[in-house]
Amino acid sequence: MPEAVKPKLEAVAEEQAPEPQVKPLTFKLRKPVDAHGEKVSEITFREPTGADIEAAGLPVNIDFSFDPPRIEFDARKMSAMMSLLAAVPPSTIRALAPKDWSTCAWGLASFFIPDLA
Repeated sequence: MPEAVKPKLEAVAEEQAPEPQVKPLTFKLRKPVDAHGEKVSEITFREPTGADIEAAGLPVNIDFSFDPPRIEFDARKMSAMMSLLAAVPPSTIRALAPKDWSTCAWGLASFFIPDLA
C-alpha cells in the first residue's frame, strides 16, 4: 500500500493592505503664473516624501504650548517644498499671488501635521 501523501506546508504571505493613494492636490489660481515658459491657471502638488523634507526642510512648525496649538509656516521652506511637489521652478512659486500662495500652503499643511491619536 502506498505511503500516505502528506500535504506540503507552504508559508502563506500575509496579505498586506495596499497603501492608500493620496490624490494630487490641484488649486485654481486667482492670477495665472509662468511655469516652464507657459501661463498656468492651476497648480498641482503630489504627496511629499521624506526625501522632500530632507531637500526642502520641514515647512510647518507647530507650537503645542498654545491651546489650540499654533501652526506657522516657514515661508522659504514651504516655497521650496511647493516647487518640488509641483515640479515647477522656484520662480513660479515666487510669482504666486499672496492668496494663492497661502491657499496652497494651507492645503499642503496637513501633510506635515502629525497624527497624535
